[in-house]
Amino acid sequence: MSVTNEETGRLVRKIWWSSLDEIGNLDLQRRTWLDPNNKNPHWSYVEFVCSYPDTDELEAGQKKGWLSPAEATILIEFGKTLAAHKSPAGNDYDNAAILDDPAWHDVVRSAQQALQKLTKLPRHR
Repeated sequence: MSVTNEETGRLVRKIWWSSLDEIGNLDLQRRTWLDPNNKNPHWSYVEFVCSYPDTDELEAGQKKGWLSPAEATILIEFGKTLAAHKSPAGNDYDNAAILDDPAWHDVVRSAQQALQKLTKLPRHR
């Protein structure tokens, strides 16, 4: 059984929106990034940043019909904000310092705003 372009698009959109949602959730980050028993590498600053789609992926998603032009624009603009963030002292592995970083809080707020904009758009497909 093959997967259709539409099914792939729905799955990819869900992953991209989930990534934005996770970045916009500081409580989730505190619970998971600082949990000493957590062994899943996804729950870290490095993975959150690396998991967010880059501009090329988002543009390709738009061309394939997985994202509307408005959705792609919102996600791409947020991606620029995320890429501009620099972890304190350049240490991307110090989750506690990042969670205390006012600049990271700005990124979190930007993710929340982007998600709000996305939810106000007409439903794509």
